[in-house]
Amino acid sequence: MNNSIKFSGHHARLRLPDGFKPPRTEKALTPRCVLFAKVILLLVLSSHTAFSADAPKEKVAFAYAAISPSMSGIWMAKEIGAFDRNGLQADLVHISSGAIAIQALVGGSVHAALGASNAVVAAIIKGAPIIAVGSNTSRPGMQLWVQPDIERAEQLQGKTLAITRFGSTSDFVTRLIMRKLNLEGKAELRQFGGVVEADVGFRAGQAEGRVSSQAPGPKAKMLVDAAELGIPFSMNLLAVSNDFYRRSPKTVERIVASYIEGIAALKTRKAQGLKVLEKYMGQRGGSAEQHYEFVTKYLDVIPRVDPAAIETVLEMVGQKSSPKVQLFDNAIVDRLAQEGFIDRLYKGGKS
Repeated sequence: MNNSIKFSGHHARLRLPDGFKPPRTEKALTPRCVLFAKVILLLVLSSHTAFSADAPKEKVAFAYAAISPSMSGIWMAKEIGAFDRNGLQADLVHISSGAIAIQALVGGSVHAALGASNAVVAAIIKGAPIIAVGSNTSRPGMQLWVQPDIERAEQLQGKTLAITRFGSTSDFVTRLIMRKLNLEGKAELRQFGGVVEADVGFRAGQAEGRVSSQAPGPKAKMLVDAAELGIPFSMNLLAVSNDFYRRSPKTVERIVASYIEGIAALKTRKAQGLKVLEKYMGQRGGSAEQHYEFVTKYLDVIPRVDPAAIETVLEMVGQKSSPKVQLFDNAIVDRLAQEGFIDRLYKGGKS
């Protein structure tokens, strides 16, 4: 008699004691048999857990476009192990411009990118085979900062405004604000490369204004809060290639889920969130509390792409008719929300 049992799917074989006879009826169960059954169940469960933990993780490269609290959902996801729990070995890649980050995605250098919404939309309209599957904000979380001697918006006419690069979020929101102030085309926009470099340029007096998510220097004065202009706008879109989305939809879903976990952890674990912001925002300066205020005020709990925000981008890039290509897909975010995944992340209160 072969006294062994093979558990299908778990590759575990258990040797039964010599002479063991399974009970014929429910009444024949003895405490000893019940205990033995429990041991078998524990062995099966533990072997499955070990298999899951030891399973090789899929490598993905995830680009983020700025040293800004708008990117902190990705950082937090990495720090709390959200990518690992979702079976991903994620390498975070800092590319200091939304436009360049999207170019890296189009070129296949990264699997996913959180970059300037205008860069994503403009690339798709021009034929780039990418699509947005998430968004980080639904309004522009940036302000127009000026030098101390600037009192009124009209004083910026003929002056220089610092941006990172053309096509970046800072470039786009600067143009958005200038249009609202009736100053479109009346000031020079100067590229400095990245957010740190643009801040340095402002402090050095090389620009009279700078649109940023935080003060570019200790003497900077806020003139306009873009969020109060009533403009629906996504600062950054989470984009992937159409081919990657088609071939590996589950991987894309795990990337989105990890990002959502990162946002939830930021909003519910303030102490840990402050440490992460201090770690990643070191080059920009400013206090972790200040950066955390941005997180609570602007980052969306449900990172759904708002069609109205896309309309704002289309208007600014000069797209007068509806594009024939698909710009975004909310299917993953909607499904995770409907299944209660996001709600469960916020249970248990804040710490």
